[in-house]
Amino acid sequence: MKIFEKYCGARLTTHAFRIGGLQYEAYDTLEKDVERFCKDFERRIVDYEDLLTQNRIWVGRTRNIGVLSAADAVALGATGPVLRASGVKWDIRKAMPYAAYDQYKFEIPTGKAGDTYDRYLVRVEEMRQSRLICLQAIENIPSGPIMARVGKVLKPPPGEVYHAIEAPKGELGYYVISDGTVQPYRVRIRPPSFVNLQAFDKMVRGHLVADVVAIIGTLDIVLGEVDR
Repeated sequence: MKIFEKYCGARLTTHAFRIGGLQYEAYDTLEKDVERFCKDFERRIVDYEDLLTQNRIWVGRTRNIGVLSAADAVALGATGPVLRASGVKWDIRKAMPYAAYDQYKFEIPTGKAGDTYDRYLVRVEEMRQSRLICLQAIENIPSGPIMARVGKVLKPPPGEVYHAIEAPKGELGYYVISDGTVQPYRVRIRPPSFVNLQAFDKMVRGHLVADVVAIIGTLDIVLGEVDR
């Protein structure tokens, strides 16, 4: 978050991303800051696992809790770690590569049981994979300016398009219809949190109210995304 703040002035609500690239050029020590964080983060992931992964209280409260089968996950439109923890090896970065993901080496962590514990394990391993992707990206950033030269006003031809990325919580998609003007005729966003939340009812049935906290925690929803 300190790196985000140093780059664009915001820690959580980063506003750097723009069509065609980024809002600002990278600051001088960005690569070194990211590399330093990634090297330190490897040790911290080990600390997290030492604290939780074999902790009998943690395991007892998460294993066989909130089970979502692969078939139900697919039927309900779940994506991201929720889908992969149920054993479905689907990641848009691998299935339909965009940006530079086809140039990076990384694995797609999957679970077997589809329970709260598996969703935790998948996310821990995804932190490791994200760290590897960041290190590869830092090594391959070319010298010179990184911002694309894009006009302030875009006038796409008439038509429609749907494009999705693999966001941390799942498939984040945008469906845009153009009538040939500078304003889109229609825009629809597919937020992963809202779609994944559909599985919540099936996951909590038969469990204690106290289990709801753990289950919704591994669904990892953002309420603002759901409310919108």
